[in-house]
Amino acid sequence: MPLGRSDLDPTINYYEVLDVPFHATREEITRSYRRLIRYCHPDRFMDNDERRKAEERAKLLNAAYTVLARPELRREYDQLLRQRALADLLFQRYTGNVPGWSGNPAVRSARAATLRAQQPNGQAFLQILVVTVIFVAVLVLALVTSSAALQALLLLFS
Repeated sequence: MPLGRSDLDPTINYYEVLDVPFHATREEITRSYRRLIRYCHPDRFMDNDERRKAEERAKLLNAAYTVLARPELRREYDQLLRQRALADLLFQRYTGNVPGWSGNPAVRSARAATLRAQQPNGQAFLQILVVTVIFVAVLVLALVTSSAALQALLLLFS
């Protein structure tokens, strides 16, 4: 059964699966596939769980090799990858979402709480102390400046 465009999965990076660069030649793809399939072939494992995992990995390797070893499928797959990358870029640009950041306030506050929990208490205290010192310095500066301005006005009108 030939693979068509509908069988290509752009959510899976077949280049990473086969551990080859995007510009790899067919020979490099074949060499990498053979090297990887040798280590995860299901016949090498006796334990049922390990064998099942090896079967899944072998299926993924076979799918990646099938797509990348055939020039017409590889061309379609590469085009799908580029389209997906462009769509992700546009989505991030126009929604403001970037990796690690969410526009949803609930997600943001949950992430902030997680980050705060990961910080040692001494560091959090130091940050609060620095902010407090800066605030007091700005407040004192404002009072001194306004006091000097007030005295200048009093001298001017007296």
